[in-house]
Amino acid sequence: MRDIRKSAAVLLAVLMLCSVLPVCAAGPAFADVPSGSWFAAPVQWAVAQEITNGTSATTFSPNTTCTKAQVLTFLWRAFGSPDPTPAQPFTDISGGTFYYKAALWAYENGMVDAGAFQPNAPCTRSMAVTYLWKAAGRPAAAADTGFTDVPADCAQAVAWAVARGVTNGMSETSFAPAVTCTRAQIVTFLYRDLGDRLDIIL
Repeated sequence: MRDIRKSAAVLLAVLMLCSVLPVCAAGPAFADVPSGSWFAAPVQWAVAQEITNGTSATTFSPNTTCTKAQVLTFLWRAFGSPDPTPAQPFTDISGGTFYYKAALWAYENGMVDAGAFQPNAPCTRSMAVTYLWKAAGRPAAAADTGFTDVPADCAQAVAWAVARGVTNGMSETSFAPAVTCTRAQIVTFLYRDLGDRLDIIL
């Protein structure tokens, strides 16, 4: 009888604990995001954090090229979608677009310059890590990565991204800064950088 009461008490305690723990709801099951793929967890995280959605109810389009407007919008949402304050500094965009506030926020935080924003420009690897690095506050990093193809203007960002574990080179000596990024790659970069500190940012 004593063992039964003890087991019942343990079961009650477990049930009470489960009732107060947060439940992580499963994200949408995208047909083009295999459960064992390298980007499955980042995609589910990004959707759960409302950083991005699928391109339809059943697809994420992981291999589609990510544009400048999209990557900055993802990053803006990851930081809580703050309302930007600067006047419109761009010559090729206007209000009403999904990326308008993200573009102003990026300008306000020194990620992009005034003038032509070029929202549809493909996001390259150097652009992606530079945006993340600037959003992180431009932390210093040892620039000796061994890459021979990294321009000086993004060397710190690349070094930081590698040290942070956001991405690696395409080889021991090549980072391939001009290679364009897919949606899967961008959400993976965000996941690796912000996944463990998003609550602190928000």
